[in-house]
Amino acid sequence: MSCPLVTAIVSTYGAERFMRGCLEDLINQTLFDEVEVLVIDSGSPQGESAICREFMRQYPQIKLIRTEREPLYAAWNRALPLARGQYVTNANTDDRHSPRFMEVMAGALDRHPDVGLVYADQFVSHAENETFEQCQVRSAKQRRWPDYTPEDLLLRCITGSQPMWRKSLHEELGYFNTHYKIAADYDMWLRFASRSKLLHWPETLGVFFDSPETISGSNNRSKVNLEALSIQQGCMELEQWRSLPGIRKRLAAELFGKGYQHIEQDRDGRTAAPFIREAVKLDPTNLRFLKTYVIRCMAGIA
Repeated sequence: MSCPLVTAIVSTYGAERFMRGCLEDLINQTLFDEVEVLVIDSGSPQGESAICREFMRQYPQIKLIRTEREPLYAAWNRALPLARGQYVTNANTDDRHSPRFMEVMAGALDRHPDVGLVYADQFVSHAENETFEQCQVRSAKQRRWPDYTPEDLLLRCITGSQPMWRKSLHEELGYFNTHYKIAADYDMWLRFASRSKLLHWPETLGVFFDSPETISGSNNRSKVNLEALSIQQGCMELEQWRSLPGIRKRLAAELFGKGYQHIEQDRDGRTAAPFIREAVKLDPTNLRFLKTYVIRCMAGIA
C-alpha cells in the first residue's frame, strides 16, 4: 500500500482478551485495502503483541510498536506522526464497528471538505467482544448522538468513542494534551471545532462497550467530569466560546446537573462542589444554584 486513506490507531494495555476480536473487526472492513493499522502496545504484560504479530504475517498494513508503559493519549500521540493516512480514527480494543464504518466515515469526509471530524451513532454493549452483527440481531440499545452545534459540544462530548478526523488538523492544532488522562479527546475535538465543522452521520456504525471498569466508565465518572469541567472552563475564557448565545446559562444548568447527581446518587457534596460553584459563577442570579451550594456543599447537609 503506497498511501493509505485511513489510519486506525489501536492502543493496548492489559487487553489480550479483546485483541483478536479488535483486529478481526478491522480486517473485515470493506475499505480495509485502504487502511493501515498502528498498534501501540504500551508495555502490556499480556499477549497482545503475539496476537498482533500473528495477524501481521498475513496483513502487512498492520504495524506494531511496543513501548514502555505510557498513558492512552501519549500512545495516540506516538502514533500520529507515524500515521500515513489522510484520515485517522481510534480503534479501541473493546469497541467494534460495522463492516462499512471506514467506508462511510471516510466517504463523508471526502464529500464534505469543510468538515474536520465526523461521528456516527452506536450500539451499546455490556458483553465483551460482542460484534456489530450480534448487536444488530438482538436489537441492542442504540446511542443516537445529536447533530453538531458548537453549543452542544461545549456542554458535553457528543462525538462518541469512534470518530474519524483529518490528520492535517494536528499540523495546526497540535496533539492530545496529556495533562488529561481521560478527556483529552474531548479537549482535542473542541480545538478542532475552533477551526472546522464537525458532522454527525445519523447511522449506527459502531459498538461502544459500556463497562464500569473502562477508562470512561462509571467507576471513573467523577474524574471524567472534573477533567471535562477544566476543559469547559478553559473554553469559556475564549471569546469564540463565551460569546455563543445563551451559553452561560446552558452550561451552568449542565454543570449543576452533574454536581447534583453526585449529591443525590453518591451523597458526596465535596465532589459536587466544583460543579455547582461553577454553575453559580456562570449564572449568579439562579438562587437554586446558590442555595444548593451553600447548604449541600459548604454546610454538607445531605
